[in-house]
Amino acid sequence: MTLPLSRRAGRLIAVELDGALATRLNGRFDRHVEIVATDFLDLALPAGAYKAFGNVPFGSTTDIVRKLVRASNPPTDAWLVVQREVAHRFCGAPYVGESLWSLRLTPWWHVEIVDRLRRVDFEPPPSVESVLVWFSHRDRALLDEAPGRLYLDLVERAFDGNHSVQKATARWISRIEMRRLAQDLRFGADFRASMLSFEQWLGIVRFIQRMKRGV
Repeated sequence: MTLPLSRRAGRLIAVELDGALATRLNGRFDRHVEIVATDFLDLALPAGAYKAFGNVPFGSTTDIVRKLVRASNPPTDAWLVVQREVAHRFCGAPYVGESLWSLRLTPWWHVEIVDRLRRVDFEPPPSVESVLVWFSHRDRALLDEAPGRLYLDLVERAFDGNHSVQKATARWISRIEMRRLAQDLRFGADFRASMLSFEQWLGIVRFIQRMKRGV
């Protein structure tokens, strides 16, 4: 991966955990390629605009994605080779039902599977299916700051203990209001969190915001 990227990037930072492999790589590239022998989770991310690429260790996938998407200066785009089932958790619909991870990401990130890899593409071949996932940081978030905090509070509360939507929103919405809202947004008030789409969660947030404004 490093060689083709080095032909396109103005500056490339290649992170290699294995010190011996990092030493072998040092003499193979021009000065615009910097080989850093460290754990990516310990790496200070760039201060300017950057993109991230990686065939990440499957056991560290969630920690690596968390580091990138929650960074104070996240990448504009990230392309990561990950296990297919883990990718589904980040993407949610239309691949599978929404997860806490997919709902956390959607307001601020576009996430999709852009390629499916064969096991024979790797040496040695892995025992699981792998895909290439694209994380694109939205130029404009789908939720502003205050609605975004409310949205995250709602979905975190709903997934914590696998509560029904009615129970997760009881702090803000009465049972009568929820029945009416559920009918308008076409879901059941007794639905679990993963059964609602992002658009339905967004509808709930907007309803609560209107209630706060007295509309």
